[in-house]
Amino acid sequence: MKNNPGYMSVRDVLDYFGKCPRCGYPAVASETLRRLPDGGLEREVTASCGLPCGWRGPADFPASLLDDVA
Repeated sequence: MKNNPGYMSVRDVLDYFGKCPRCGYPAVASETLRRLPDGGLEREVTASCGLPCGWRGPADFPASLLDDVA
């Protein structure tokens, strides 16, 4: 179970070029940042199908390519 966030934000990952493993259509990705009450930071990048086939899963995207969060 994840910790309760003290602050959370979600943004689109504009330079994600993955494809849906279910139907092959281009996928889109979003990054969720959670700042925890203890000062820690959780980062999760999730991809989903650009069409309504329903697929959603972890994005194969290295976190090192995302902007640093201070």
